[in-house]
Amino acid sequence: MIRTATLDDVSSINKIYNYEVTNTTVTFDTQPRDESSGIKWFLAHNDSNHPIFVYVIDDKVVGYCSLSPYRFLDAYAQTVEISLYVHKEYRKQGIGKDLCRYVLDYAKNRDDIHNIIAVITSDNEKSINLFKFFGFEDGGTIPQTGRKFGKLLSITNLYKII
Repeated sequence: MIRTATLDDVSSINKIYNYEVTNTTVTFDTQPRDESSGIKWFLAHNDSNHPIFVYVIDDKVVGYCSLSPYRFLDAYAQTVEISLYVHKEYRKQGIGKDLCRYVLDYAKNRDDIHNIIAVITSDNEKSINLFKFFGFEDGGTIPQTGRKFGKLLSITNLYKII
């Protein structure tokens, strides 16, 4: 089941996200999110074109997808950045596709969302392929954008006009 996230979901969302922070390069964050910063992150998404959705199995949050401001200038108001994470034990079950499809359907029904951007670590082929499956187009790669685990990483920008 997919539903809108609540404040009670922040701890579960943090656990999913913090695994990626400490073990992978799919996020450039290097410090795990504590409860306080997780709540702050959640509250920043509590408006109409910046929602957070969670995927729930047996009352357990196993994935989430958020739409965030792309930039904080007024001209970018209808452009959002998508982030999608699935708990490591629940991958390869179609949860990422279900979440992405759900969020894209949500965005299509909104007048305040025009462009969705995915900023993905370039070596994360699974995420790149997922978004391309849903019609996201290549917006360019920026080489050596960040450093994590002692390795310089590039980002691939994908976009979808709604």
